[in-house]
Amino acid sequence: MTDQLRERLARLDPMHPGVGTEPLTTKSSRNLLEGIMSTPVTDQPPAAPEPKSNRWLVGVAAAAALVIAVGGAIALTGGDPAEEPAASGPPLQLNAGGEDPMAMCIMFSVEELAKMEVAFEGTVTAVEGETVTLDVDEWFKGGDAGQVVLHAPAGMEALIAGFPFEVGGQYLITAFDGNVNYCGFSGPSTPEFRAAFEQAFGA
Repeated sequence: MTDQLRERLARLDPMHPGVGTEPLTTKSSRNLLEGIMSTPVTDQPPAAPEPKSNRWLVGVAAAAALVIAVGGAIALTGGDPAEEPAASGPPLQLNAGGEDPMAMCIMFSVEELAKMEVAFEGTVTAVEGETVTLDVDEWFKGGDAGQVVLHAPAGMEALIAGFPFEVGGQYLITAFDGNVNYCGFSGPSTPEFRAAFEQAFGA
């Protein structure tokens, strides 16, 4: 080894020149050297520390998106997104006094009830002279209007085995060819009468 190489190595050696060194022939030096030589060498750099998790940010973003989506649905429907649209269209006009008072009534049965063209349940909101207005609570057959207007000449209901309409009363009504059916096919809503409607119209 040249003096120039020794000088360069001395400049790279972090140990102070005055520190004593142990000869390679000692037992401790051989054990240290053996340990160094038996240590496996890998070319892969140490794994970089994982960045802090941002999963909470993803959760916040997802929750915000859900709120916006639900809010948009409510804004479009004006309320509950799952709410069904209300019935629309002009009121249905029916004649409630057009039957022949001398005609015989057909015996009531679920089979005959199912033949009716119009069937609904409604609540009377107004009785004005010969006009009765009902808000439709449920359509069973033949319409989708929100209201039904009955034109019933005063006193006619008594002649055709009918019934008086009272404001706030709930009624089950059927009609055929634009005329309200009486003879037990229309009348105040009762659990038994409604069960017959549900059976006839599959509600």
